[in-house]
Amino acid sequence: MPRLLVSVRSVEEASDALAGGASIIDIKEPARGPLGRADTEVWQAIRETLPTGVCLSVALGELPEWTDQPDPARSAFTGISYRKLGLAGVGPDWKAIWAKLRDRWREGPAWVAVVYSDWQRANAPQPVDVLEEALAVGECTGILIDTWDKGRPSTVDHSWLPWLAQARQGGLTIALAGGLNDSRIERLGPLDPDWIAVRGAACREGDRGSGLDPVRVARLARLVESLAPR
Repeated sequence: MPRLLVSVRSVEEASDALAGGASIIDIKEPARGPLGRADTEVWQAIRETLPTGVCLSVALGELPEWTDQPDPARSAFTGISYRKLGLAGVGPDWKAIWAKLRDRWREGPAWVAVVYSDWQRANAPQPVDVLEEALAVGECTGILIDTWDKGRPSTVDHSWLPWLAQARQGGLTIALAGGLNDSRIERLGPLDPDWIAVRGAACREGDRGSGLDPVRVARLARLVESLAPR
């Protein structure tokens, strides 16, 4: 059965998401892009507020952003289970650049590779290429299918089944995201994801830039729990 991941931008939102039934709390700043990186101080505040054992992930923006900013302190990742980094705007040498970044940061949370279903609009690698690299990287344990353009819903459907089967056979945890609402989540259920990831659907009026709505989170948690188990 899938678990619900809710993206939050503050301690208050994290507490509301957990109380509403979210299984995984993802820390991001939606004003900074589809995988906008929140300040590390926000990571720390959320980690210190939530009970020990709550699964946390962090969004790190896009790979090209790290060419001109300092790496986070190694201690910033303490208590974080997963980290994900988008590949919008990368060049043909993205595999080598991502490998160097992982080497610089060394030990830390497991990596979740990111595929944009609208990869052409994002100027990102094709899904098959990202999956190939994710399967080859030992420290990568999951893969997320998201949308770069948040004005457009995900195009993931049954045509992705062979791709998803390859990811699953390779031992990757699968997360589906990207403009999801109740009806889209129901349609994705038969694809058997491990995580259903939301931001906008959990916010007031469905606006990812607005505050989290605990009532929406609780409804989404019930919906995800109702999806057919494996």
